[in-house]
Amino acid sequence: MSSKGNSSIAEALVWITLAIIFTFSLVTFHYPIVRAFYRGEINVNEGWNAYNAQAVMQHRPLYPAKHSWIQVGYPLLSFYIVGYASHFIGDCQLTGRLISLIAFVVSCVLVGLIAKKLTGGWGPAVFASAFCLGLFCSRMPDYVGMDDPQMLAHPFFLFGLWVYMQAVPSTLRIAGVTSIFVLAGNIKHSLFGAPISVLSDLFTTSRGKAVRFMVFGVFFLALSIAVTTLVGGPFFVSNALLGQPFSFERMRNTFFLVYIPLELPLAISAFWSISQLQNRQARVISFYYFSSLLVGLLWAGGMGVNTNTFCDNLFAMSIIMGACLDSLWKAPIPSLGKGGRWRFLVPVLLYLTVVVGYVPQALKMPKLLSDLPVRQRLFDAEVSFLVAQPGPAICESLVMCYAAGKPHIIDPFTFRKLLKLGIENSNALVKQIAEKKYGAIQTYLPVTQRPYIPPEVGDSFPDEVLDAIDHYYVEALKGPGCHIYVPRVEPKGPSNPQ
Repeated sequence: MSSKGNSSIAEALVWITLAIIFTFSLVTFHYPIVRAFYRGEINVNEGWNAYNAQAVMQHRPLYPAKHSWIQVGYPLLSFYIVGYASHFIGDCQLTGRLISLIAFVVSCVLVGLIAKKLTGGWGPAVFASAFCLGLFCSRMPDYVGMDDPQMLAHPFFLFGLWVYMQAVPSTLRIAGVTSIFVLAGNIKHSLFGAPISVLSDLFTTSRGKAVRFMVFGVFFLALSIAVTTLVGGPFFVSNALLGQPFSFERMRNTFFLVYIPLELPLAISAFWSISQLQNRQARVISFYYFSSLLVGLLWAGGMGVNTNTFCDNLFAMSIIMGACLDSLWKAPIPSLGKGGRWRFLVPVLLYLTVVVGYVPQALKMPKLLSDLPVRQRLFDAEVSFLVAQPGPAICESLVMCYAAGKPHIIDPFTFRKLLKLGIENSNALVKQIAEKKYGAIQTYLPVTQRPYIPPEVGDSFPDEVLDAIDHYYVEALKGPGCHIYVPRVEPKGPSNPQ
């Protein structure tokens, strides 16, 4: 057979393989899409985000006080986006989930476009996008399609990176990239990986351009802070900069939870990033990989931070996997035969990490899908019970209180953080519970359980608050992961004789 025929067969095998890989990634995406349309809680942050979107639509300031039980530490742009979009969909929680799904898909596309810019080929681009889709759906399924600002911010940061890589950065391009990054920071302010990578790359080529990047950044940042303070309230900066208790143990545990199944792509990405530090075109992605990993580690030790702190690094890893595929295809490996028919094996080997990571979830998938309507019925029954209780309510699952139409009175996570920072104490809340000011109080676990560590939270109401609930309230509804307490009715004493 001619070399042209061998080449055509090799190319066909490659694209058939990429099509299979992409299809597998779409299979992993099935569950997050289906789950988005069921009202039950995916993550404890969902109710908090829905309440904030509702608040801005009701023209209530998000930052009216320096410290409060419902303190908002995020910028307000995502809440406005979700709030306005909810006018067409009808519910802030569902709207936030659909926007998150769309933003994630856009992020995967941008990962592919960045890989295309690095390699010049569509094969590596398709592989990078498919790898990204499968990686997130297998390693971080809870953050795919969850109502949370972070996934909405990522496509803006990735778009800024892509724009930066299109040409030698002029002053106008630097200003444009900086404005995109600041816009993204107004959605989620702690994703520093992409801005640090661009700044680092500029410093290696032109300190003058790096200074311009910082000047534009300071200007746009000051402008956005001024607008946010004017619209959202006077205490935006103090709310956003509120510290978090840090734990090296939490940082270590979060890191290993994400990366223990990803040792190979982690090592490959590190090796590739080091090898490309002298490559002008690829260097910014090297910086993106290392800066996102470092920023992820620093945030991972904070209270309430979860595996999403490493999302930026997984996007960087996906880009690098596409670039590595291209490098391996171009490597001279004559022992593997003429015509390059072996090339289809390279994406298979690089993608195996995703397959292995998804297998445990795939084995549970029939049950996960069948459980969704069951969980929906339980959730609806619990919400109906809350609706029937007069007066305000406290919920550890804020989604439940939100769905029941109860006002947002306290965020248990924020309350516990204020306690740990020494800013707040439990006396006021214990007093309100003793006075039975709430028609119902919902918790994940029985309030008598010690130690009390709710799922996915790790820190919630302190023991003195739980003791007060146990003393002044009685359990009225019990379900899997849901306990609802109502005020205890004290027995009446004997009537006084006339």
